[in-house]
Amino acid sequence: MMNIMVNVGSMPIKVVTIDFWNTLFDSSGGALRNAARMKALRDAIDQSGLLCEPEILERSYKAIWEYFDDHWLNHQRTPTSREMVREICRCAQIDLHDKVVEQVAEVFARGVLDHPPELLPGAREGVEFLADRAKLALISDTAFSPGSVLRELMESVGVAGYFDIYVFSDETGVAKPHPEAFRRAYEPLGCLPSEALHIGDIERTDILGAKSAGMKAMLYKGDTIPHKYAEEHTAADMVIWHWGEIGESLRLI
Repeated sequence: MMNIMVNVGSMPIKVVTIDFWNTLFDSSGGALRNAARMKALRDAIDQSGLLCEPEILERSYKAIWEYFDDHWLNHQRTPTSREMVREICRCAQIDLHDKVVEQVAEVFARGVLDHPPELLPGAREGVEFLADRAKLALISDTAFSPGSVLRELMESVGVAGYFDIYVFSDETGVAKPHPEAFRRAYEPLGCLPSEALHIGDIERTDILGAKSAGMKAMLYKGDTIPHKYAEEHTAADMVIWHWGEIGESLRLI
């Protein structure tokens, strides 16, 4: 496919990088994923002949997100599924064998395929529009679902082929807003940061990270489910509420 550069102000945009969660895909299916993960963990505990009160296990599972946020937001790296399963077990004072931990972690990782989220409205058309005009890269901070599984999900819904580069935090060891997360997306495509645009939904990671890397930034607010990382003000060059606004917004930046 021939690429036609998008002009943003006086600077041609050669590369557009896009966030995964709550930008390209929504978070639907989360309750079913959590239920399946908890069941896998409870079954593993029972089959190992161990005991754990349901309330303790539930509390330990919920507490994992404090652990995740600390490493993600304060240390700019994302724990793997295996690491988080281990942390849940530590909090619940359960000692599962390494092989069992690996099996549970695999269930955790593939839950996004068993109970998948959906593409956000207009995302497919928006990505197709951009892919006709610039090279595309995906930059995703991963949690229970690693990059290998998210690629499978994207392939299953037919959007993987639009992207030239994938940057997943579990594979690179760095998470947004670390500049390396962005550099790994635009540099292999022969692009300067000033010639790249990032689209994402979280101010402190997507927007401030892209701006600090020298890129343009577009804040996506089209996912109507509020999240705890939302902020009132933004440093983004443009804000969109629907993927259908992408063409006009690029001309206005």
